[in-house]
Amino acid sequence: MTAPAQLWIVGHGPGLGAALAARFAREHWGVLALSRRAPVAALAVGTHTSLDVLAADASAQLARLIAQHGAPRVLVYDVGVFKRAPFAALGEDDFRACWEGMALGAFRVAQAVLPAMVQAGGGTLIFSGATASLRGGAEFAAFASAKFALRGLAQALARAYQPQGVHVVHAILDGVIGGSARAGQYSARLDPGAVADAYWQLAQQPSGAWTHELDLRGADEPF
Repeated sequence: MTAPAQLWIVGHGPGLGAALAARFAREHWGVLALSRRAPVAALAVGTHTSLDVLAADASAQLARLIAQHGAPRVLVYDVGVFKRAPFAALGEDDFRACWEGMALGAFRVAQAVLPAMVQAGGGTLIFSGATASLRGGAEFAAFASAKFALRGLAQALARAYQPQGVHVVHAILDGVIGGSARAGQYSARLDPGAVADAYWQLAQQPSGAWTHELDLRGADEPF
């Protein structure tokens, strides 16, 4: 009996992570949720494993996960380190934390997973971006610079690995996602279930027409 295809969610949490797990599980996929801390409650679907992408042994942890579970068919990198502050008040530690979480962490995960995807015959790697991936606001120097770096990494990986059968996507999420940790601070206009549907559709695209970048926003989001 063939094992079910696997979705890995790096940076799993309430909001998009939970919606992705539910959407792919509905199609009988296996789901592996990865986050720095264990969830406060058991996942509705899938398996949870702690993974700190910034730990010294992160590469070894990822290698063990691949050995245990096999290569993911789809991996979503949804790690977000949010810092908003006037530039004069921005500390170097905050700047570094944004860059490490969203750029260095993505680099480590991609370097571990991409060879396994290629060996397995292909897959889809989706990076979650933000409004700040394209526009650096006055109080978003740390966050935007990190998201710019993530976008550049996604472009480089697409050009390197799409000819080898791996679909690399950068999804710009223009707005705060309902149910996420920041949903109470801003007007939540992005429906996590709808975003999860879009990610599912990306993962189903035939190689004759792959999307590399798309932007998603609620209809009432100004842009």
